[in-house]
Amino acid sequence: MLSVKSKSINVLVVFAMVLSLFLFGSSQKASAGLATGPKFLGNVISSSVPSNFGTYWNQVTPENSTKWGSVEGTRNTMSWTQADISYNYAKSNGFPFKFHTLVWGSQEPGWIGGLSAADQKAEVIQWIQASAQKYGDSEFVDVVNEPLHAKPSFRNAIGGDGTTGWDWVIWSFEQARLAFPNSKLLINEYGIISDPNAASQYVAIINLLKSRGLVDGIGIQCHHFNMDTVSVSTMNSVLNTLSATGLPIYVSELDITGDDATQLARYSEKFPVLWENPNVKGITLWGYIQGQTWRENTHLVTSSGAERPAMTWLKQYLGGTGTPVPAAPAGLMATAGNAQVALSWAASSGATSYTVKRSTTSGGPFTNVATGVTTTSYTNTGLTNGTTYYYVVSATNSAGTSGNSAQVSATPSGGGGGTSTLVGQYKVNNVNPNDNMINATLNIKNTGTSAVSLSGVKLRYYFTKDTTTASLNYYVDYAQVGASNISGAFASATGTNTDTYLELSFSSGAGSIAAGGQSGDIQIRISKSDWSNFNESNDYSFDGTKTAFADWNKITLLQSGTIVWGTAP
Repeated sequence: MLSVKSKSINVLVVFAMVLSLFLFGSSQKASAGLATGPKFLGNVISSSVPSNFGTYWNQVTPENSTKWGSVEGTRNTMSWTQADISYNYAKSNGFPFKFHTLVWGSQEPGWIGGLSAADQKAEVIQWIQASAQKYGDSEFVDVVNEPLHAKPSFRNAIGGDGTTGWDWVIWSFEQARLAFPNSKLLINEYGIISDPNAASQYVAIINLLKSRGLVDGIGIQCHHFNMDTVSVSTMNSVLNTLSATGLPIYVSELDITGDDATQLARYSEKFPVLWENPNVKGITLWGYIQGQTWRENTHLVTSSGAERPAMTWLKQYLGGTGTPVPAAPAGLMATAGNAQVALSWAASSGATSYTVKRSTTSGGPFTNVATGVTTTSYTNTGLTNGTTYYYVVSATNSAGTSGNSAQVSATPSGGGGGTSTLVGQYKVNNVNPNDNMINATLNIKNTGTSAVSLSGVKLRYYFTKDTTTASLNYYVDYAQVGASNISGAFASATGTNTDTYLELSFSSGAGSIAAGGQSGDIQIRISKSDWSNFNESNDYSFDGTKTAFADWNKITLLQSGTIVWGTAP
């Protein structure tokens, strides 16, 4: 197709290539970063190469500059200026370069949707071939990005679902294999590491590609909205599922949020699970400098160049400089009872014991109530009902003791706990009422005086399915309590603007909502099996004006089968 219609390239692209080759080629080779073994530890490059990139990283992925919409925002005019900066830096320093990405439903050119199917297919082929002409020696290529969550608008032009259900994915990999015969071809997806069900769906696509010899590795993004709350056991379960394919795994877009103590705790607990898995062959982080990451508080280095504790830990861990001091425990929770408070927290990597500390004043001073605790729970008994107690926990090993965890509080009462009043909140994620997705974020507030276990709570969202034939699917894209701890089921209903509701249930792993606390975001989507449109304008629980959280009595919360919040239709 390239011989039929050539693409114009701005003269600035050529200039940028020459300049960047001169700058990078004439300078000393960058250091090999933190990783010294067979696995790489990489990061993204955006508009320019940070001066300390080679200090930490030894693999390069362009953050946005090799996405089709960035390269060819105007049809038939391709600009590779930014992509060349990343590519030339990687090649001049001997770092593996990953092209990200060829086929993706997000950040596709705006003009592609207005073309005929034949022209769309021709344009996709041209895009793939032009990418290979520029960067055909890329070590890795993300061929299809997010097939489960972001299908391209032009997918029917390149095979659609077809007989396999994923013919468009297979076609994309066939074209990529022809264009990039010497590169490792990868598939990439988010929401996998925290959701065994999504991992199984992902593997079904992967096995279709593997049986045809089209895929060389599995990409899992591992963004903060999964990594912050996922359990180690779920991570290992998912990695085992992916490893069973026999293909190598590449963590493609890792980031983790939190204040210094929380981020450190999360990295020290979860990064080793990924790095030490023998089937994970490399990890790429998605940004590391404050003010230059796509989400706040995912950075590892401040804008002034100071390293956050998680970066210091990462250097110790990868450098083998001895056992690091454990991170402060994360996820501390307190549940009040009759003259007692039950505490639980997440394990700190490398910790051999914990110390529980208590005060009757917020912020301390704290006194030790239990030392040498070897589990991640403790019940403080013999307390005075009606008194509020404040707790922190620290972790210890042979290298020393961590700082204190975040503080929690609880007030014991003689009745085994105070009253609990739950409030349901809602905000709309997509105000368009006439597309193929119901997209909302929900939150549960506890305004009572004692913690409420989520395992005893159910949440219902009411809508009309606007069809009698297609089946329904739901997705929990993100939940602060962990998407894997939430299950859902559809049920028929009657009433105003309702024929169906989605009922969400919570496993014990979701934990409890502390008094005065909240569940945090629960992001859901609902679709039909034929991807036809909904008409949400007549749905009971939909309100297109609620773009920020608001108390919403058109979703219901149930405890023991009784509605405790909201009004059913």
